[in-house]
Amino acid sequence: MNVALLLLGCLALMIPGMLLYSQVPGTAPWTPVVNRPLLPVIVQVPQRFATVVSSQNMPLSLPDGWTASVFYTGSAVRKGRFLAWGPDSTLYVASMTTGTIVALPDRNRDGIADTAIVAASGFSNAHDVRFWRDTMFVCAEAGVFSLTDANKDGVFETRRTRVDKTVQPNQMGGNHTTRSLAIDSINGFLFVSVGSRDNVARENDRATIERYTLDGGNRTIYATGVRNAVGITIHPRTGVLWANNNGSDRAGNDVPGEWVDIIRENGFYGYPFAWHHQTFFDFSNDPYRRLLPITADDSAKVASMVPPAALITAHSAPMALEFSHEGMPHGYRRGAFMVLRGSWNRQPATGSKLVYFDFDNDDDTIANTVRDVCTGFMLDSMASPARRWGRPVGLALAADGSIYLTSDDITHVILKLTPPPFATSVNNASTHEPPRLYPNPTQQHVTIDWPYLHVVRDYSIVSMSGEVLLKGALPSTTSGSATIDCSNLPSGRMVLHLVTDSGATAHLPFVIQR
Repeated sequence: MNVALLLLGCLALMIPGMLLYSQVPGTAPWTPVVNRPLLPVIVQVPQRFATVVSSQNMPLSLPDGWTASVFYTGSAVRKGRFLAWGPDSTLYVASMTTGTIVALPDRNRDGIADTAIVAASGFSNAHDVRFWRDTMFVCAEAGVFSLTDANKDGVFETRRTRVDKTVQPNQMGGNHTTRSLAIDSINGFLFVSVGSRDNVARENDRATIERYTLDGGNRTIYATGVRNAVGITIHPRTGVLWANNNGSDRAGNDVPGEWVDIIRENGFYGYPFAWHHQTFFDFSNDPYRRLLPITADDSAKVASMVPPAALITAHSAPMALEFSHEGMPHGYRRGAFMVLRGSWNRQPATGSKLVYFDFDNDDDTIANTVRDVCTGFMLDSMASPARRWGRPVGLALAADGSIYLTSDDITHVILKLTPPPFATSVNNASTHEPPRLYPNPTQQHVTIDWPYLHVVRDYSIVSMSGEVLLKGALPSTTSGSATIDCSNLPSGRMVLHLVTDSGATAHLPFVIQR
């Protein structure tokens, strides 16, 4: 027996992730926090938004060299929730208060929305917007809808109901009315998160993640015990479904921790009995006392729980979750970003920020660390309720490495966070001379001119939605010029990424126009 345990221990050290899964049930190891310094920045407010918001009332802190600006604010977007890039490289946002999906084009690429266009309307509690090819999917409390823009005028006028409240009445009402959507385009599935009705209760038809075929049929309960997974996403390279969870209240300042994990078919994730790795709640206090008696079936469900990929501070209220891509700055390419709105149920308060989880690679299922990327929304965490100037919710990663965030409370705004410009060192001499790309727009090819092309390791061309369309090594050159054939790429806005031997990156936006 001792030899067997020794062999098991050796295997746990050899197989990534196995060591964590061998933890004693009832333990709760938190994801290690890395405290890297963030610097205060002044949020840049374009002149046309100056009467709506003020930079003095929006303090933020970001990594060194990053900047922040207002991409859009105004009456067209009230309680802006989730964001998505459309096939035309336009940013779309679900406005919960107005029940609309709003398009925010930036045609001149100056980092400011040119205008706000109501692309679709008439949704109750519109929360999420996603695209599959040229079809818009909207997820609201009353169901899931698909829309198309047949005449290409920017308004998605052709509507079809995919999941209807009359067929699935379990989705209506209760404490949690937001509905989040993930589209598995490879296998042809829609995943819908349906949060619990109550804070803590036995609920047979809620606290689930449901799966449908793309036409809204073949409903199955994919996972249970998921109290309120506001953030769900398909990993863009592995195709695996991931989610986070908003844990229950009235269990203490630090219970339960908020988790991030892969969502496994038929998996049970704890609600309402337990959290993390089979850690039962304290049933001696209300509202948890009302769950008693705990049955054998309840215990079997809890015994099936495995530790999540990440566990962070309780009552952080996780929102949008997005995996990074190779166009992100160095140090942010192999993990996931997550927005924390912040709950009312903690003293001192937590959340109201953007964080980043670092993983070893795309197949890694246990986060190494978590660190803050954007803070400052919370002005006083000790106040009751906490003083905030905004509460971040939605998240979109652009191909050029910038990050878009929505704030849906107090200040209704969409922010753009921009990483520092490209800089590298050649022959021990620092240069900030940027590469030059032409022609732009192009039809067939682009040429890059830069004296330091010999230090470029590889390149990729990425759509604004983050899809890698072309990648490889640049043609060998001694002239400081290289040409890339784009004739097989679709029309639209693109970003060319260059990666040097040292890991530094350049992001060159351009347009293919035919």
